[in-house]
Amino acid sequence: MNEIRLSALQLGELELMRAGAYGHALRYDLPGKGSHSATLLVPGTVASAGLTLLDTEATPIARVRVLETLPGDAGTWVGGLVEVLREPAAPPFAGLRPTAATAPVSDATLLLGRRHGRLDGTVIVVDSADAHALGQTVRGLRTDGLDVRVLPEPAAAHVSGADRTELLEHLASVVFASNVRVIRGEAAAPGEGLVVLFTGLSGSGKSTIARQVTRRLRSETSQRVTLLDGDEVRAMLSSGLGFSREDRELNVRRIGWVASQIAAHGGIAICAPIAPYESMRAEMRELAERVGRFVLVHVATPLEVCEARDRKGLYAKARAGEIKEFTGISDPYEEPTDADVVVGRDGSSPEAAASQVVAQLLGTHEGSYTI
Repeated sequence: MNEIRLSALQLGELELMRAGAYGHALRYDLPGKGSHSATLLVPGTVASAGLTLLDTEATPIARVRVLETLPGDAGTWVGGLVEVLREPAAPPFAGLRPTAATAPVSDATLLLGRRHGRLDGTVIVVDSADAHALGQTVRGLRTDGLDVRVLPEPAAAHVSGADRTELLEHLASVVFASNVRVIRGEAAAPGEGLVVLFTGLSGSGKSTIARQVTRRLRSETSQRVTLLDGDEVRAMLSSGLGFSREDRELNVRRIGWVASQIAAHGGIAICAPIAPYESMRAEMRELAERVGRFVLVHVATPLEVCEARDRKGLYAKARAGEIKEFTGISDPYEEPTDADVVVGRDGSSPEAAASQVVAQLLGTHEGSYTI
């Protein structure tokens, strides 16, 4: 049985399901059933009839009997029945959430964004997986003597824009109040933190460019800059992982989590794994943009150039079948279509590529502005 570690928003969706927000049945539906159904999008393909769902502490909390699947651009949608195994790790403000079985009220205000202006009565705050922002908002409202409820935001990757607002309003009305009015607060300003992800084939030069960008930023900005290079992370953070798709995704997910923590505290994280799959890069972007900025740099050095400069002999071993699932040879590299910067395609030097990246990060071609 496959194991899937749920994201914070996917855990929120499971929490809503358990609270009856999607009806009495504990089940995931395919996205074609509409926005008011619980959905589950998992990376890669689903090869078994069952999935074990893990919480943020990698504890099995539920099992899905897979009844139907639907391939998508970012993974596979899964439909099936859910069996709860145990309680997940406690979320923030557990006593204010749908599963706490608090008595419903007649009227409530659903606050989307940061609070501004005067509020009264019951206020429903959305948990969008930013614990710091949630804590600030809840504490402020409770200090004013307001009745506060916390609505988990579901992953619902198939729902966006106005439909997402309507979904949140619907869920709030099911689990908390008969009548819900929506107030849009101020949008949360992005933090000063920054995550820069360099992606490219082995031997593309991404580590060399990333190191030069790190040195430049340390001299030209006042923020702390941390380099999370692919090889070093493999040795220190992900030793024991192989090179299967699942292990590669876990490696990048770990890098993304560490990078987002650095950004959440106002720092700059420079990351240089291969990150060959679009789904893992999208997940890393989502994590980073909750707390700050995200910049994707594609080091687009052609395969033949990477292979010609291969100092470790990895490509030769891959060609000979000695290394399985080697990116660019026996395993695909999904070229990004959403890169903020593309370097290396024209054979430019690492110095020139680093200057191009720094200019993008600092917002100037002179590189004189300090983040």
